[in-house]
Amino acid sequence: MENDTQNLSAELVKQKEINKNLTSEVEKLQLYFNEMEATNNHLIAATWREREMKRQLKETLDELNNTKQLVEKQNQRISESINYARKIQLAINATENNLKEEFPNSFIYYKPKDIISGDFPWYYKNGDDVFFAAVDCTGHGVPGAMLSIIGNLLLNDIISNHPKKKTSEILESLHKQVVLTLKQNNPENFSSDGMDIALCKIDMKKQRIYFSGAHRPLLFVKKGVKTILKGDRYPIGGMQYKGQNKYTEQMIPYEKGNSLFIFSDGYPDQIGGEENRKFSTSQLNELLIQSSSLDSQEIETNIDRSFTNWKGDNKQIDDVLVIGIKF
Repeated sequence: MENDTQNLSAELVKQKEINKNLTSEVEKLQLYFNEMEATNNHLIAATWREREMKRQLKETLDELNNTKQLVEKQNQRISESINYARKIQLAINATENNLKEEFPNSFIYYKPKDIISGDFPWYYKNGDDVFFAAVDCTGHGVPGAMLSIIGNLLLNDIISNHPKKKTSEILESLHKQVVLTLKQNNPENFSSDGMDIALCKIDMKKQRIYFSGAHRPLLFVKKGVKTILKGDRYPIGGMQYKGQNKYTEQMIPYEKGNSLFIFSDGYPDQIGGEENRKFSTSQLNELLIQSSSLDSQEIETNIDRSFTNWKGDNKQIDDVLVIGIKF
């Protein structure tokens, strides 16, 4: 009897231990179940968030794609307009062929920074007098090109109406016309836009060069010896000098074998070389003097090669224009 009681007690203890273990397992399973349920709820919520994010992403991508297509169309229209403006500008500008009609051994090295340029070559012939100029307008690209067309038309108008004007008088008239055209004499207009110019008149009968410059010089080479005719310090356009824009005319005779060169500041201002500095006017002068014994095509080739090598991987910083004549 006593043994039966002991066995029953042992069995109850064992059963309690089993129940305790079962309770613990049940609690663990319940905890695991709760965790699984919470995880499942998170997954469901995350799935909905993912679906919403995908929907928003698709809408954003669609919007970006529509914007991209719109920008591409706008860029295409702008490019077409600028390319057409280039055709107009090139049609108005003087060409190398214009210059070669009177001076077969001549060249125009013209390298715009953008599709259209603020620099422009200009040419006009009246009897024995041949006028030509290297003109550098404020800015480059579209603004510079608009000024270049104004300058081109104004020069044509001044010369056609007054072909006997001195080169200095031409620049004075050009300055006044630019001020009037751009309404720079209006006190509320603070624009100082305008142009620098190297203007030449060649009297082919008397073999004389008449020159006036606004910020731009003329380089004359005779048997390897240079003469530099400096331009005046006043620009064309703007009211910063308030009526002081006066220009001088200089004359130098020429003979067969002599050379002259005029240019904008784009070439000498180009950054490059081993020290990443400006090319400089003095270095350009030396290049032109050393090349002056060559024919015009070889001079132009030397100019282009030197510019390209100097610039290297740097960006072109401005429009470039160099005009040369070998008599």
